[in-house]
Amino acid sequence: MFFASALTWPRPRGRAGDDLCHDERTVTIDQAPTRRERKKLETRQALEQAALRLFAEQGYEQTTVEDIAEAADVAVRTFFRYFSSKQDVLSGDVVTDRVKRLRSELAARPPAEPPIESLLVVMDLLDFDGPEEEEQILARMHLMRQQPSFVSRYLEIIDDMRMAVVEFVATRTGLDPRRHLYPMLLAGACAASWDASLKLWVESGATVSLRDLRHEAFAALSAGLPAPPEAIEPSS
Repeated sequence: MFFASALTWPRPRGRAGDDLCHDERTVTIDQAPTRRERKKLETRQALEQAALRLFAEQGYEQTTVEDIAEAADVAVRTFFRYFSSKQDVLSGDVVTDRVKRLRSELAARPPAEPPIESLLVVMDLLDFDGPEEEEQILARMHLMRQQPSFVSRYLEIIDDMRMAVVEFVATRTGLDPRRHLYPMLLAGACAASWDASLKLWVESGATVSLRDLRHEAFAALSAGLPAPPEAIEPSS
């Protein structure tokens, strides 16, 4: 969780747009995964699916790593090549990858774009990719209700997302989050809107639009935020 003394903040770069002449972009070409990479992905997915099914059928505490490995038709040592524990399986790539994508997508936004606009665009980009991902999230959220110990991991992920936004806003505005509220407030609005909309979406059984819920929540929470103040350089 968040402890200010344990954080290393990015060095503010000044206001957005100050460094437009150095806006370098790299174009990459996606390559098809190799056979080995496809096999590894299939094994990881098989382990996740087996674990979620067993957790739902017989309970988290009653399910062992050996049970999961057997259901996925792999050795126990193979399980530990992909996951460090049963709880690690519960998070899964569909959840943890979003924090990585959040950082990379925010970093790719145009330097002159206001941070709030960047966040709106990127949060939409992180929406679940089709029914399969939605089912995985629903399964994990339902399991979290049954196993309260999962809540701490969920809160850690939400906080990881919040801190990624804090760092992005601090970098783009030049505001030091140790001395200015704005990065923390905007990141808090982003994290709270994601958390609230996700829970309402789960309660609806995925029958309502997660994006619409999140837009409504973020608009309500960010409406009272003023424009970010001018960055103040520390005195020498």
